[in-house]
Amino acid sequence: MLQNLDIPDSGTLIISNRLPVKIERKKSKLKFTPSEGGLATGLGSFYKENGSWWIGWPGIIPKNEKEEELIRQELKKLNLIPIFLTEKEIKGYYEGFSNAILWPLCHYRPSYVELKQEFWQSYVEVNKKFAEAALPFIEQNTRVWVHDYQLMLVPNYIRELKETCSIGYFHHIPFPPIELFKMLPWRDELLEGLLGADLIGFHTYENVDNFLDSCSGVLNLQNNINSLKINGRKVLVDVFPMGIDYEKYKSQALDTETKEYSKHIKELYHNQKLILSVDRLDYSKGILQRLTAFEILLNAHPELHGQILLYMLIVPSRDQVNQYKKLRNEIDRKVGNINAVYGKPGWQPIAYFYNSLPFHALSALYVAADVCWVTSLYDGMNLVAKEYIASKQETKGVLVISEFAGASKELSDALVINPYAVHRTSRTLYDAIIMQDEEKDERMHASQAIVSKFTVHHWVNLFMQRLEEIKNEQRHELARKVREKVENDIKSGYNASKKRLILLDYDGTLVGFNKNADKAVPTPDVYAVLDKLSKDPRNLVTIISGRKYSNLESWFGSRTFYLIAEHGIWSNYPNHEWHLVPGLSNSWKTEVNQILQRFTDRTPGSSIEEKSHSLAWHYRKVERAFGLRQAQELLQELRHLNQVLDLQLINGDRVIEIKNKLVNKGKAAINLANEIDPDFILCIGDDATDEDMFIALPEHSVTIKVGDKQSHAKYYVENNKEVLQLLASLEK
Repeated sequence: MLQNLDIPDSGTLIISNRLPVKIERKKSKLKFTPSEGGLATGLGSFYKENGSWWIGWPGIIPKNEKEEELIRQELKKLNLIPIFLTEKEIKGYYEGFSNAILWPLCHYRPSYVELKQEFWQSYVEVNKKFAEAALPFIEQNTRVWVHDYQLMLVPNYIRELKETCSIGYFHHIPFPPIELFKMLPWRDELLEGLLGADLIGFHTYENVDNFLDSCSGVLNLQNNINSLKINGRKVLVDVFPMGIDYEKYKSQALDTETKEYSKHIKELYHNQKLILSVDRLDYSKGILQRLTAFEILLNAHPELHGQILLYMLIVPSRDQVNQYKKLRNEIDRKVGNINAVYGKPGWQPIAYFYNSLPFHALSALYVAADVCWVTSLYDGMNLVAKEYIASKQETKGVLVISEFAGASKELSDALVINPYAVHRTSRTLYDAIIMQDEEKDERMHASQAIVSKFTVHHWVNLFMQRLEEIKNEQRHELARKVREKVENDIKSGYNASKKRLILLDYDGTLVGFNKNADKAVPTPDVYAVLDKLSKDPRNLVTIISGRKYSNLESWFGSRTFYLIAEHGIWSNYPNHEWHLVPGLSNSWKTEVNQILQRFTDRTPGSSIEEKSHSLAWHYRKVERAFGLRQAQELLQELRHLNQVLDLQLINGDRVIEIKNKLVNKGKAAINLANEIDPDFILCIGDDATDEDMFIALPEHSVTIKVGDKQSHAKYYVENNKEVLQLLASLEK
């Protein structure tokens, strides 16, 4: 049925767990109404204006095929595509994996996590269902935007079938630190699922860092300024704090009916300061901590009795789930107890409502409230805070917000609290209640300037702009990749030449990376390729490595090609007899070695390698994140010392090397090139030390980086296997 729809060849395909509509059965008829959630409100106009589609669950299970067809046709008019889920799928994928595993884990509640294999299986099946439903709508210029934790596998499922597709993903809830994320048996699959996207967005830097830490610690991916590489494709991870439709809330707040309703609320609670909280029923919202802090306030300030009211609106959510049922019962008991202890005839300190309100009524509450109180224990963003700010156009108010809500990172002029520190929170709430009008205005106007600028429309446009930028970067990098056209051009230059210089790094170029450097020995393929190249009299093949000359001699001493060791300090060119660059001093070694020894003593798994005229600190066996931190600290200390010693510090692949500045691979390479005057130069390397060669060699040289990191090389290949394949193809 999907295939019969008119599919646009551009625009955006939005994929989320829920569609931006509510479908209800009323008197045997279906009623379709727009949703009022943050995502539905934010993206509603965007997808309509761009002639795009939105795929998701309509929130209802059709009674029969006729009703299913009716829903499809009605939603088609709105450019909405329904994914119908069975009760079993809802229970396993949504209630199970999404909300009994991912939700509590992402909100720092590991004890609530239910690690059930059947939940995972259902999650996999439903994610595939979403991805397969999306495929007919993805054309060459279609942008795909996947939303939130229920669909973390979808980006990669689409990538596998639409390799060049432009895919964005946004994670609306917090992303847990690596210590928590690692407890998931399916951690690799979830990360790989997200990395099918080109751009991954989060609300805060903290969540970006947590995600990048997990990619590094679980998948061993290297973070390069908030970007990762997977299968040769660059993935950008960035911060996009979601906003609201500011004008919508502003205009509603200024509406005559809203003002009247707000006035009615104020009259209902005559002469009372209104403290408003609006939450979904959830343990992440800090509702019990809020009630405790409020009780402390009432106890500490009896003069406020009858003068303040906590208007607590809780929207029903998952209240049949045990954890939520228990939470609701605790809230009921605590509210009842506070009202019983502190209430008096004509006044109760808490007005508690367990329902949802229509938009105009919620707006009136925002307008009426003197304080908006957000106590999230952990929240991706929390748009209530921004909605309140947008609504305070003609009335005064103060926002008190938890530091654990993403919105607090932007709203620095609000009163920021730690909701766990209930006594301090009660004091901050008291400050909000007694705050002078001048300070209220100053804080609110500063917050409104931010919320009015960084709206949901700004959020959408910024995300789409960054998605386009990363796709352009990918295309540029792809043009540098050694594929068929580039390979043919290299072969053409090779075949037309009469004197060739082939310069090859060893570790990471001819052989792969190994935690134990001694085990990174030449393979039969390496010997075969190098021997074949060396047999051609037009070729001068040279391995130029940071390895000790004794290592290279033991592996290649009997071969006809040449060897340069320790970044150019030793060479066996031109007569296969090793000789040393003259004039080098080792007087610096003692002082540097003391520093390296100190870092080795406090970094388990690290080691020092002493070469004839250099020292290397290896941390291949050190836990990645710890090793990188120690390496950065070591480099900082060495740079300070180097202001006196004037050495070369090389920050390589899990190694820091210190050597004499007079010698490097670039000088060794250009000296060799000047001596033999080749008409074709091929230079391949993977490390920071190889950049010296890429820079020093003549412009016409073919320079190739192993791995597509930023480099001065003209081209790149993915790994050492591709290096060997390229070298083997030259002599075919």
